[in-house]
Order: sequence, then structure tokens, then C-alpha cells
Amino acid sequence: MTVTRTRKIQVIHTLLRAGDLRRLRRTLDRIDDVQIASQADNLDFADQKQLLQLLPAERRAEVIGYMRYESAGRLIAELAPEEAAQLLDELETDDAVDILQQVGESGLRRIMSRIDKDDVDEIEELLAYDANTAGGIMSPNYFAVAADASVGDALAMIQDEEEPPETSFYVYVVDDGRLVGVCTLRTLVISRPGQPIRDVMQRDVVHVSADTDQEEVADIVGRYDLLAVPVLDSTDRMIGIVDIDDVVDVIREEATEDILKMAGAGEELAGTRSFYGSFRARWRWLGAAALGGTAAALSLSGFDHALSQVPALAFFMPVVAGMGGNVGMQSSTIIVRGLAVGFVEAHRIKRIVVRETSLGASLGLLYGLLIGGSSFLMSGGVDPWLLGLVIMMGTAGSMSIAAFVGTCTPLVLDRVGVDPAVATGPFVTTSVDVLGLLFYFWLATQLLGVPG
Repeated sequence: MTVTRTRKIQVIHTLLRAGDLRRLRRTLDRIDDVQIASQADNLDFADQKQLLQLLPAERRAEVIGYMRYESAGRLIAELAPEEAAQLLDELETDDAVDILQQVGESGLRRIMSRIDKDDVDEIEELLAYDANTAGGIMSPNYFAVAADASVGDALAMIQDEEEPPETSFYVYVVDDGRLVGVCTLRTLVISRPGQPIRDVMQRDVVHVSADTDQEEVADIVGRYDLLAVPVLDSTDRMIGIVDIDDVVDVIREEATEDILKMAGAGEELAGTRSFYGSFRARWRWLGAAALGGTAAALSLSGFDHALSQVPALAFFMPVVAGMGGNVGMQSSTIIVRGLAVGFVEAHRIKRIVVRETSLGASLGLLYGLLIGGSSFLMSGGVDPWLLGLVIMMGTAGSMSIAAFVGTCTPLVLDRVGVDPAVATGPFVTTSVDVLGLLFYFWLATQLLGVPG
């Protein structure tokens, strides 16, 4: 099934290039909105617009709603304001806001002037919140009943709703706008209609404030196994909910951001950023790597006599540095992700450092033994046993140092308030190269008796 669907998706590009619109229209009829949106993300504006025109009117908004917000925002900004407003009007308010947050100020004004006035106030209220907070990703549509209502009243309210929220898992109980409890739909269904809602509601409600960071919201939803979390304003009045589909988007977005940061490639995927934006995001990290490499070269310049007497040492420099670098990045990635999800806590730090360093030493001894065995093939007149010992101990030492540095660097950066995902890469690669190779050559001078 996956192979068949992949082939159907790939044919969209082929048919667009060939201009075979009649066959493309028939193909689109057989592909669901999610798959079309996924493909549309990777098209330029002209092809995206043509794709929309080939879709029935009732499917266009759905496809835009499933696209990445960055791609949908660029598309909406390029459409005629009337067409953009019509499409956004068919989406859930929170989805429309997420897309409009990607549109420039002038385009936003043109589109907003054509949206129904009943929806404009709601959209503008959500646009006022920071895009990366609970207020920026929440939906203002949810079920709420008064504290003095009965179960029957709550069920009648749900059944009489003309446009129920897209995701409805809970009914929130409010008293003068303030959240006092929550009921699951299951609880309402199995309770007697005449029971007071106060008797069946859960009083301790997990909630967030409007300015809570979206990453913290996702963490709370995950920790408490919620399908939605209520959002309160500064006066503790309920103003919206963040439901599970928005949380999934946040988790994917934050994970992608952390991965790109650790690679020194900024915070956004390449296709969502201009050439100069990508250049600015990468040059600092690469500059740090260049400085680190220069520092490593300068620090090794004092071992030129050792290299001249034992050229075989140079053959193993890349593998010693490479193995150390790999272990260092493995350890730092584990710690950075652990910090992000709250796994690394104060009382566990010592155990984590010892564990990762021990792992680095153990793996170093194993691979050092294997790599050192090749010294018999290229000893170049030096005692192969001693050269093998240098390579083995050098690899083990480099990997131990790398594991220790890779573990401690993000912990220290986090403690001083620096984002470890951004700064860990340059620190780890630089320090591992310098310290690992210095240890390797120091060991050579001690065991092989060459000048340092």
C-alpha cells in the first residue's frame, strides 16, 4: 500500500511538468488531502496555485490546512486577498492563525480586511500572542458549561452545537469564566442526566497560561497523557485550549529545531529560508569549527620531530580524531535531548557523566585494539608492538576524553543559561580534536621515546 501511494504522489510532479492536467485531475481524485498537501509543500507557487485550481472547491482549504504552516503562509500571501480570505474562512481559527503568522504585515492587512468581521476579532486576538506560546497555538473553540449545570444540560449543549470544535475530548466547567473543573465525554455519557456537573467533574485541572512556552505545553501534555490542555489568562479565566494535533506539530517543530541547531544549520529547514538567511545561520558555527581546526594544527606543530621520525603516527591521526569526534557527538546528542525532555535532572548528573565516560573508555579499548592491530602492516621500522600500544591507548584516551567533554559541555552550557543545542557542536568538535590528538602524541613521545 505504501509503495502504491508513493507512486501516486510522485506522478503529481511528472504530470505537472508534462502539462497533462486532465490526467492530473483524475489522479488527485484518488489521493487524499494529506498526501496532496505533503506534495504541495515542495512545489513552487505557480505549481501550487495550479494544483489548487484542479481541486474541487471544497477540498482546497483542507489541503492548505494540512500543508506546513510556512509553505501555506507563502501560498496564501501570493494569492489574491479575496481568494486567500475565502480559504482561511473555511479553516479552524487556530489553523488560520498559524498560517497568517507566516504572512508579512502588508499582506496580512489586505487579507484581514476581506475576512468576515465576526472572525476578524477572534483572529486578531490570537495573533496578539507570541507564535511560540500557548496563546499563539491555542484554539478558542471548546465546550464549557456553568458550574451549576447538570450532566443533562452539558449533553444537550453538546448536541445542540451547530459547529462543534474540530477536536472535542473534554467539557470544561467554569464559574464566571474561571475554570473550576473538567469532565471527559465518557464521564458525561455514563453519568445520570440529573446529576450535578459538580459531582462528576475532576476538580484538579492541569492548565497552562497564555504565555507558557509551546515546548513546555507539549511537555505537560505528554507527562499527564492529555488530549488537550486549557489555557488561562492573567486573571485565571479560560480563553482556549491546546489540543493534541497542535502538540504533535510542536513536538515535530522543536525536535527539528534542535537537530538543526546541533548541526549548526540554524533553526529552519533549508527550503523555508533564503540563501542569505542560510548563510547567516551557518557561518558562525563553521567559523568556530575553523578556529578549532586552526587551534588543533597549532597545538600539534610541536610534534613535528615525532612525525618525522615515526611517519606511521600520521596515518592513524584521522581515525583517532574521527573516533573521538563520533563518540563526543553521540554523548552530547544524548545529553542535549535529555535536557530538552527533562530526563537529565540534578541528582542524575554524576551518574550520567560516569556512565558516558566509562562507555567511551570501554569502546575506545575495543576499537583501539582492533585499529592498533593494523600497526604491524605499516610500522615503518618502529617496534610494531609499541606502535600498536600507542594507537590503542591513544584511541581509548581520545574516546574517553570525547565522551567526558561531550557529556559535560551541554550540562555546563545549560547551567549558565546558554542553549546547549546551539553551542555544543563547536565546543565538542574543537576540544575533542585538540585534546584527543595532544594525548595521542604525548603518549607517542612517552612510549616510543621520540622528541615532543
